[in-house]
Amino acid sequence: MIAAILSIIFLIYGVRKHSQLFASEYRLSTWQEGLKMYAPAIMIIVSILFVIYSMLAFFTGGSVPVPSMPNVELPTMNGLATNLTNSINTAKDSIANELQLNGANKGNNNTLLGSLMNNNTNNNNKGNNNNKNKSFRRSILETA
Repeated sequence: MIAAILSIIFLIYGVRKHSQLFASEYRLSTWQEGLKMYAPAIMIIVSILFVIYSMLAFFTGGSVPVPSMPNVELPTMNGLATNLTNSINTAKDSIANELQLNGANKGNNNTLLGSLMNNNTNNNNKGNNNNKNKSFRRSILETA
């Protein structure tokens, strides 16, 4: 640990001494140093040329190619009404079939409420007869 700390200290000291000793050579050794005094003028000229080019491109009537939009057709009201009606009829028929099956199996239940009450009563009776069995009970919404 001591060697690592001493090596870091000596490295920092060596780099600092080296940069002090050869500062003038580093400053003059790069070719970009001569161009530093021209940098503001170059940036101003480039900015002016960009503004001129932008104005010319804007006012010369150059057009940007825009792809054509695909033709989207909305469904007609009759088609929507037919689809909606078919969906409602399918749901109604499946509920009616389920209620008829439950009514045939459970007795004379002609209504949804009667079917739900009968299923819930049967499930509660099963649970009361077998209290030692810690099984899950079905809710009234799951019995339909």
